[in-house]
Amino acid sequence: MSANGSETPLSVTIGYGPSAVIAVKPILPTKCKAVGTTSGQQSLSIVWTREKQDAIDADLSSFFRLAETQAATMAEKYGNKPDYYLRLMFSGGMTMQRAREPSAFNAWAHNLAKEVNEDADTGDALNLLDLQREHLDEYHKLSAAEKKELVESFKEERNSRKMGTRVNLRGRQADANNTFNKIEDMIIGLKCRVGIDGFYCFFKNNSEFQMRPRWFFTSPQLNHYLMGQIKWWDVEAIGALSEAFSITGCDLMSYLCNARARSDWVKTEIRDKITAALIKITENQKAIMHYKSYEKDIVLNYGIELVGWPDSLRFACPSDLPTTLEPLQNLLQAIDNGKCYFCRLSKSERAQRRGAHQQKVAEGSVLTRQPRSDNGKKCAPYQRHKQVDPEADQEEGGTDAPPRKWRRHRDHDNNEEYSR
Repeated sequence: MSANGSETPLSVTIGYGPSAVIAVKPILPTKCKAVGTTSGQQSLSIVWTREKQDAIDADLSSFFRLAETQAATMAEKYGNKPDYYLRLMFSGGMTMQRAREPSAFNAWAHNLAKEVNEDADTGDALNLLDLQREHLDEYHKLSAAEKKELVESFKEERNSRKMGTRVNLRGRQADANNTFNKIEDMIIGLKCRVGIDGFYCFFKNNSEFQMRPRWFFTSPQLNHYLMGQIKWWDVEAIGALSEAFSITGCDLMSYLCNARARSDWVKTEIRDKITAALIKITENQKAIMHYKSYEKDIVLNYGIELVGWPDSLRFACPSDLPTTLEPLQNLLQAIDNGKCYFCRLSKSERAQRRGAHQQKVAEGSVLTRQPRSDNGKKCAPYQRHKQVDPEADQEEGGTDAPPRKWRRHRDHDNNEEYSR
């Protein structure tokens, strides 16, 4: 808040996600026939997996040592530090590549493999390349309309895989953990490449999915700093409150205690949205909505008019409107739907409104602001006040000394006067 009472613009950028996400189709778990394995086979598989992972770690370690050696060699050759060349080698983070647009051939091959291998046992599925070679003539016989239909069907299935709701709890948990890990990897990589710090908090929005609020800080010291600087900073309390509010549908009305609090909140929303619409149409960030002098300061000054105000409510400042909730909600809904909005007046309409307003002012039916009592009079020149010498004040007793008493004396006309 600035000195003159106006709100200062935010120095940060805040982004919001969509208010609702429509799922195309739920993702059904893949139907696979279980393959029975003995305990001996499981033990051998575990041992083989560990040996494979140890071999991978050894190869990666040798690769990292080679990279450090190469970076040191390049530093001696070109003059920069070894860390500079290591950053060039390893950019960090993950790259989110845009998915390719599906082609008719890929869509046809996908449907072919799904139809042929639908009832196949594990390990008996036919190779995709072999299927394409055997049924290639069927693809060339397809018409353009059939190919287009295959592409649209493939796009719909891909979107359902991306946005569809998972029906089993284990799939939801695995999907959430994988997504969080990818986000954290990307944030850490961006921190290495660009130089950023931050945190996030994710929580569930329904009671069917069991997950605790998840926080992530790029630096542990950031959380400790916020705990010392912000009063009542508690990640557990913030996560729990956010989760409870999200489960209720992010509806503020359900958290307000009484009808008066709900109506005050709706009035605040109406006032803020009308002011935002006024600033948008006038392109003036300092524009203020005037309700009492609406005709003079809004219609005639800016050449605009607010249309769509409900007939059930008198036109006034939202704070002066009655506390009945239904008409206030109707007005707020009209503003959100675009039925109540500002529109510009033409030159002829503006001149007509100006003439009608001047006639009402002359008749006295419109209350106008009274002029100042000294309007039109010549004012005396401004005189500066005499500055007090602090040294003289200290000689008389210091700044902390009490003021001298007023003394009464009489002049020649026996009029009482007071002086120090």
